[in-house]
Amino acid sequence: MKKIVFLCPYFGTLPPHTQLWLNSCKMNPSVTWYLFTDDKRKFDYPENVQVFYTTLEETKALYQKKFDFEISLEGAYKLGDYKPLFGYLYEEMIQEFDAWGHIDVYDEIYGDIRAFVTDELLEKYDKLMIFGHMGIYKNSPEVNRRFELSSDLNRTYQEIFSSSQFYNFEEYVAGSITRIYQKNGFPIGKLDEVIADLSGTSYHFRRGYISDDFETFTYLPYEPMIFSWEEGKTYCYSVKNHQVQKDEFMYVHFKRRKMIQDIPDDASTYLIVPSGFALMPEEITVDLIRKYSQKKLFYPVYFEEKWKGFKRLWNKIWRSE
Repeated sequence: MKKIVFLCPYFGTLPPHTQLWLNSCKMNPSVTWYLFTDDKRKFDYPENVQVFYTTLEETKALYQKKFDFEISLEGAYKLGDYKPLFGYLYEEMIQEFDAWGHIDVYDEIYGDIRAFVTDELLEKYDKLMIFGHMGIYKNSPEVNRRFELSSDLNRTYQEIFSSSQFYNFEEYVAGSITRIYQKNGFPIGKLDEVIADLSGTSYHFRRGYISDDFETFTYLPYEPMIFSWEEGKTYCYSVKNHQVQKDEFMYVHFKRRKMIQDIPDDASTYLIVPSGFALMPEEITVDLIRKYSQKKLFYPVYFEEKWKGFKRLWNKIWRSE
């Protein structure tokens, strides 16, 4: 089996549900995580999660050694732009691995990753998935330096990494690493049909997906749904034709939600609902799913995210003038 490592710089206090995240890593024993953090609190780290205590400043100094121009990494927000470079930035640490990836620590729980990321897919595609919350790349010197190629905007990597501006380079937007792959015809497998990528601007869960040309991101129409973590697997329970439908997913990405944990750290099964993590009932019914899937007319996070988006747009316009 091909070996995968996820490279995870995270600075500041790790989220309250970190142990649940670690437990979901543990149930993927054939996958390795390297966590780079300055949070030295004690957690029950599984064998496949290796912790490297460091700071943002030390990480910037490490990255700087790879470039002959002055880079910008003044805040953790900028780390997203560096995600597609991790194979190059940490190349000495990952030589034993066939593939490397980046993830979000804050807002995801994993199911059975290797049930979906097979050796056949790792062989066929140079890059799997096109989002910042998870991407996997072949580990080769050539693939690891593709960030140096021009994208659809012909923006140089020197411009991106010398600027304090956040460019969403790890995503699918114009000027991103995905556009570099598209422009050069490099093979990408998007896998969004097995990813529970949930809206962060509506209280109820809505799954998102990307079009085949990577141009349009859309959320599916509303339907009652909740998720579960069951001994290493993640499932969606939805209501279809007044019946409960159960589907397995690779992982759940509950985008920027402040999740309340109403379960013990060592829970082997639990629900993932819009408000947080809840005890697993004896039976999941249509009424239970509908109860957790009620819409909220006022959801403060919606306005927070819209305000953040406006500020990002304003800063982009201001810097371009």
